Amino acid sequence: MCSISGIIVKENPISSKYSIDMMRILKHRGRDNSGLLIDEDVIYFEKFDDIKDIEKEEIKNITLGHNRLAIVGRYGVQPIPNEDESAWIVCNGEIYNYIELRDYLKQNHEFRTDSDNEVIIHLYEEEKLNEIDGDYAFALYDKSKNIVILARDTFGVKPLFYVDRKEYFAFASERKALWHLLINIDGLDKDLDLLNKEIKRIKPNSQLIYYLDDDRFEIIEEFKKIKSNYMSQHDYSTAKEYLDKALKRAVLKRVRGLDRVGIICSGGVDSSLIAKLSSLYCDVILYAVGIENSEDIIYAERLAKDLNLPIRKKIISEDEYEKYVFKVAKAIDEVDLMKIGVGIPIYVASEMASEDGLKVVLSGQGADELFGGYARYERIFREKGAEMLKEELLKDIKNLHSVNLERDDHCTMANGVELRVPFLDEEVVEIALSIPVEYKISELRKKILRDVASKYLPDYIAFRPKKAAQYGSGGEKIVYKVAKKFGYSKKKINEFLDLLKNKIIN
Repeated sequence: MCSISGIIVKENPISSKYSIDMMRILKHRGRDNSGLLIDEDVIYFEKFDDIKDIEKEEIKNITLGHNRLAIVGRYGVQPIPNEDESAWIVCNGEIYNYIELRDYLKQNHEFRTDSDNEVIIHLYEEEKLNEIDGDYAFALYDKSKNIVILARDTFGVKPLFYVDRKEYFAFASERKALWHLLINIDGLDKDLDLLNKEIKRIKPNSQLIYYLDDDRFEIIEEFKKIKSNYMSQHDYSTAKEYLDKALKRAVLKRVRGLDRVGIICSGGVDSSLIAKLSSLYCDVILYAVGIENSEDIIYAERLAKDLNLPIRKKIISEDEYEKYVFKVAKAIDEVDLMKIGVGIPIYVASEMASEDGLKVVLSGQGADELFGGYARYERIFREKGAEMLKEELLKDIKNLHSVNLERDDHCTMANGVELRVPFLDEEVVEIALSIPVEYKISELRKKILRDVASKYLPDYIAFRPKKAAQYGSGGEKIVYKVAKKFGYSKKKINEFLDLLKNKIIN
């Protein structure tokens, strides 16, 4: 996975140093190599010291920046052009059907790299971008039409943010790169809430088309249509079979070509099922994180022993609490009690994976929203009925990017590790949304998923009651402990969070 960033100049030229600074700020997302398009020139490099002279140049039109974390392909340095260099792309993503797409596209196109991302630019030429099956955020510069297209995957697994200012338009994989512009070009104060208020996100399943001729843009939403009713007439047994097969395919896509992957494992049904299915196709290592006596570590260790899977655990000691609270807040670019609490085990697990030389980890993110895992879903079902619950689940899937996915991406990429989430595979989502809610919530929540999982996992995992991540790992307790160390009680937690805001912006 990677970082992308760029600046479009509206009137007066801007120093190229700002675009290079954005790439520096995001280098943790792509440690292998970098590339930068500045107007008509393209430079590829490994160290920023190699391009010091470039910082003296000015941007007259546009820049596209890319830091690469090499996973697919040895020769995939970006930006990548089409054959006549009339279009260029930078992408943060994995295209899971790129082999099939490449076979189709090579009849009419010449490929310059072995990167999965290159198929995007040729699909664009064929007007078939909706054929992409993957997790991605990309920027595509079409010189012939003088437009830039910013796009994000169907459910927002990969992040993309932008600012539209008087002098420039800019985009980046993380908000912290845009803070730099707002502070140093626009002169805004170092106020986290103020800065984030100025930054907008590209919504999932949408495209922003920027017209350079007159410095305006339009946004196309719901780019790809998601089916949500084609399974509604199937009986329980058939729906379970469809779901089982779809989950296997989703996992296989995400581990194809990899010898080994990490699993962020809480010992709950979602991550444990992903761990077991992944182990069918490649070697896996489970990563379990928590405080002393946390349930997540206890269950994950028992699972690893029963399935004969390797596991690395980390019990976060009290003298590490402060370090991880500040690191997670800085990684996610915002200060939110729940997000930090959940983010801590994800950050620490990916830190261990990075130490082990892994570049890819998988998690069970998305399963609760698809299959009714939270208590509030059960209340809605009992009090307001199936249709209202179906609407709530769909709404939560569409909002998952801002609630969970951006946090998880930032926590793993802070350690140079890419997160993949099989439950948010398009086929799995379409099946889950089509399944009658009565199959999900009956005598227990996530019933159909648990029944699928019981085929692969011990019952103590398949039917383990849901416990929120921040409680199972002790993440929220860590935040309160650090607040107390700084002199803030639970009642004054918001004052501690304000302190955190100042810390991560300075």
